[in-house]
Amino acid sequence: MWQKLEFVSVLAYLSTFWSMFTLLRLCEAAPPQSQINTSSSLPRPCWETDEYSIIRECTECSDHEKTMHIECTLTGFVEEIKCVSDQRYRSCHSVEMEELKFWKFEGVMFLVGIVFSIIVVFRQRILDRRAEKKVLQQLGVI
Repeated sequence: MWQKLEFVSVLAYLSTFWSMFTLLRLCEAAPPQSQINTSSSLPRPCWETDEYSIIRECTECSDHEKTMHIECTLTGFVEEIKCVSDQRYRSCHSVEMEELKFWKFEGVMFLVGIVFSIIVVFRQRILDRRAEKKVLQQLGVI
């Protein structure tokens, strides 16, 4: 009986670590824009130096765009911009996607909390039974 409960608690620990690993994969964040262009030798994008207008709002990149535009590799979302000199793309963050990632994170953390609470309850019961068994053995010896 004890071995079965200990096995269940080990499985719960392993599943928790696996879920945390999966969570890290689900909630990967792109580096902030300030970290993307850190080299001063690179030319500055036109939207930082010229006036621009947004032709297409922030949308998810298609499979074709992911292979064609390097901007799609950073966040998976791209915004089409018309500068004075040319038309360009820039990487952007989707508010809806960020909110979805946040709620996924919250949900996983809630589930991890519940799993650990259940583990604590079962472990406490096991320890209480062991202590009770020791006390009964000591009383039986007297």
